[in-house]
Amino acid sequence: MLGIDIALLAGGGALLVVAAALIGGRIGARGEARRRRAQGERNAELEKQRLDEQCAVCGESIDPEHDVFEDGRWWHQTCFRQAVK
Repeated sequence: MLGIDIALLAGGGALLVVAAALIGGRIGARGEARRRRAQGERNAELEKQRLDEQCAVCGESIDPEHDVFEDGRWWHQTCFRQAVK
């Protein structure tokens, strides 16, 4: 009888360990999916910002310290001068 009780306890313990590992894996996968989604949102925001910081005429990247922001768009100084002429 004692041997059967010990075997049942050991088997039950093993089942609990396996169940805990399976549940933990699912929770880890959900956390990973949540982390990837958040990273994707951050990347999309950075890409949108990068696209907003391009010259309205030539499409090249701008330098906010030297270039012109006019009419809600960025312009290189030379492109702006050419467009105004």
